[in-house]
Amino acid sequence: MEKGLRYTEAVSSLMRRGTLERVDAGLRSLALLERSKRARQLMYLATRGIEVEPIPSFLDETETAILVSNYPSVSQSMRAVIKVGCRLSGERPRLKAIARPEIITEATASMKVLGVERFVFPVHKDQDGSYRLERRIVKEVLAYLDQPGNMMWMSITGRTRGNGLLEGDLRTGAVLFSLKKEIPLVPMAFVTREKAGRPRVVKVRFGERIVVPRPLEVGDFERVDYLVDLTKLAMCQVARLLPPGQRGDYENTDQKLTEAKRRLGMD
Repeated sequence: MEKGLRYTEAVSSLMRRGTLERVDAGLRSLALLERSKRARQLMYLATRGIEVEPIPSFLDETETAILVSNYPSVSQSMRAVIKVGCRLSGERPRLKAIARPEIITEATASMKVLGVERFVFPVHKDQDGSYRLERRIVKEVLAYLDQPGNMMWMSITGRTRGNGLLEGDLRTGAVLFSLKKEIPLVPMAFVTREKAGRPRVVKVRFGERIVVPRPLEVGDFERVDYLVDLTKLAMCQVARLLPPGQRGDYENTDQKLTEAKRRLGMD
């Protein structure tokens, strides 16, 4: 009897899993954001509560760029990125994100219907706990950035604490891609407000393009310093778009910006 019950429960569990997988696959197959500009407009309305400043004129349909921002939380950052993507001009979606795979695996039904997985290049955690792009994904990102008008979002810090501006946790990937493809970085700030003890993005602001100068021939150590200094420069520009009290480790942003420019020979 007991064995029969266990068998029945196992079959029931498999059936439920199969049903959920079919529903999940059906939702993902719709991919509404790829099909209709109207769907993107509806998504823009669905992410209400986030004000997006006017998209800069230089981010037109011919511009390829990498948007870099602070990182208040995984879900809030992606929500803001999706809303920005819906505001960009053009009939086709033009913005993809490099983000943790949970954005796809733990997506809500509405995100699945919109085809969120088609707009994310996933990073995976390796054995030492660091998030890295697989070689195959790097090639896909580079090919994506070869197309005029395509844009990509990346965080320049790895941990979500406060409003996500952590001087000791920089990510230089955005600068690397910018140098590789010779395209500008564009600072983007997620202004937040506390709600139920958690930061909620309420506004998105944009800064001026940062044209990343290609360094002269340098050794490996100098190159690492150069990448870090450029990332700090971008971080300072993001911080300047945030109100005081939301700049994390960059409250004295003018001082840090001056130092970053001095180290890069831009003063």
